[in-house]
Amino acid sequence: MSKFSNKTIVIIAFIAIIGGTLLISADYLQGKKDKVYKKVSISLYSEINNQKQDNTPQNIEETEEPYVPTPNPNGYLGILTIDKIELQQGFFDKNNEDNNVSKNLTFLAPSNYPDEKNGNVILVAHSGVTHIAYFKNLYKLNVGDKAKIEYKGHLYTYKIDNIYNETKDGNVTIYRDTNRQTLTMITCTKNDDTKQTIYIAYLESVK
Repeated sequence: MSKFSNKTIVIIAFIAIIGGTLLISADYLQGKKDKVYKKVSISLYSEINNQKQDNTPQNIEETEEPYVPTPNPNGYLGILTIDKIELQQGFFDKNNEDNNVSKNLTFLAPSNYPDEKNGNVILVAHSGVTHIAYFKNLYKLNVGDKAKIEYKGHLYTYKIDNIYNETKDGNVTIYRDTNRQTLTMITCTKNDDTKQTIYIAYLESVK
């Protein structure tokens, strides 16, 4: 009976040792687990804090400068401005005697006015080196560049969508979207006396 009791005691002690070891291991592993979660939490908290402490403005309000009309002592119908090539030049109405390519930037007879729905403002000028070569730097323009027309107290801003060349034979074919208000500019092609270049720009905004 005494021998049986000793075996029982040994078994109970063994079970107690195993149980204790498992309990300690569980506590250790739980401690590791808690530390990992804490690290993750700290990491996430730091990222969130850094985000909150970012001084970069999140809501940027763009304010446009008010449109101030250009003085027009010459009585131009409109004024063309292309900032990229530092061009600012007025043009007269179709029937004005000064609306002539040998004198000024010319507003072609088939043109529409800037405020006409889906219309096409067609402007022509010489390139070259003379004092009337108002479009001498037009060749520097690319698709995406902008041109502006001041007309009847409003500022019409156009963005160039297409540039192409045609043979200089007295005629020009204008390829454009007739459902959009358009500015077409035409001049001689740089370094090629047999060609003319056409710039097609579509209305982007009106002030």
